[in-house]
Amino acid sequence: MPARPLIPPLQPCAQPSVHRRAAAGCWRLAPGRALSLKPRESGVLRIAQGRVWLTGAASAQDQVLQAGDALPVVVGQHVVLEPWALPGAGDADAPVLFQWDPVAVPPHHHRVRAARDWELGVVLPLQELVRALVGAGRAVGAAAVQVTAAAGRLGAGLAGFALGRVMATAAPGEKEICMKSGCSA
Repeated sequence: MPARPLIPPLQPCAQPSVHRRAAAGCWRLAPGRALSLKPRESGVLRIAQGRVWLTGAASAQDQVLQAGDALPVVVGQHVVLEPWALPGAGDADAPVLFQWDPVAVPPHHHRVRAARDWELGVVLPLQELVRALVGAGRAVGAAAVQVTAAAGRLGAGLAGFALGRVMATAAPGEKEICMKSGCSA
């Protein structure tokens, strides 16, 4: 199969369209092509000429937009648009012309975004770290208590074993002295 040349599906509309004059600042989407739009900033998609089939809008339903329609698209939203001509309408070979107008961000939005970025990037990880350290401290404390208790039991066991060995090897007179003074053999 011969390789097809890569042709960008999206071209600025600097030249007039075959059917209508192109709007200033619009983009041309050729028939048979599709465009995946993942904006880095919120904006408004406006159809200047033709019709598009749009998938992935906020309503989660496919939509058909035509000349004059506009759709707000927010950051993180993913939409796919492709030219859609009505059967027998005669515009099957006509490109779609559309505009992308970024939405101006209000000045206070930068402060809100900075606060959100600070919270997500610093405050939340710091809280997670503190919780992890507290949990680790509790675990170390519990382990220290268990080690101390085990060491105490070990010391008592060794002392009892040593006393038993001493009593077993002691002369008979020493055992009586020990018994009178309250030692256990």
